[in-house]
Amino acid sequence: MKSKETYQWEITIRFLFLSIIFLGFLYPLTITGIGGFLFPKQAKGSLIESNGQIVGTELFAKKETSELLFRYRPSAASYSTLPSGASNLSPSSLDLKDLVEERKKELMLMGINPIICQELLYTSGSGLDPHITKECALEQTKHLSSVTGVNLDSLKTLVLQYVESPLFGFIGRGRVNVTKLNQKWKQMQMETNPK
Repeated sequence: MKSKETYQWEITIRFLFLSIIFLGFLYPLTITGIGGFLFPKQAKGSLIESNGQIVGTELFAKKETSELLFRYRPSAASYSTLPSGASNLSPSSLDLKDLVEERKKELMLMGINPIICQELLYTSGSGLDPHITKECALEQTKHLSSVTGVNLDSLKTLVLQYVESPLFGFIGRGRVNVTKLNQKWKQMQMETNPK
């Protein structure tokens, strides 16, 4: 006859192996399969393709240096996913004040109102956020119209096509995914100026 202690050890070991099988293999595989079936694009990383090439993901901003594109929020991590993060500069930091002033001057030189585009002055928490406000995207159209010669109304129409509504209609605010917007903008430029 088994002792009570031996019996408890047997139950513990059985539970451990069942937990490993269920929680370590069956559950993750089931959820991954369901996610891949119901949300195939999202399960693969919301990738953006152009001419059969993967050029980015809708989930992250990416480093773009061209003045011919819509601007993302600044990144304290140079848009690197490893390590991502904020600058951790406090609101009273003189370094933060200098960075904001420098960005403000740059925007004003481009004809972009820093009051309308305040998100272009401060980094996001992750440094990878691809979203800006609709108002900021529309403000940038003036600069892009002047440097590319593209009609301002055409640019505004393009921005309005990429406005994402608040979650469930009331959580957050309308925003524009700059990664998707820039991809379409690049396609439009290629179509009008093929080289």
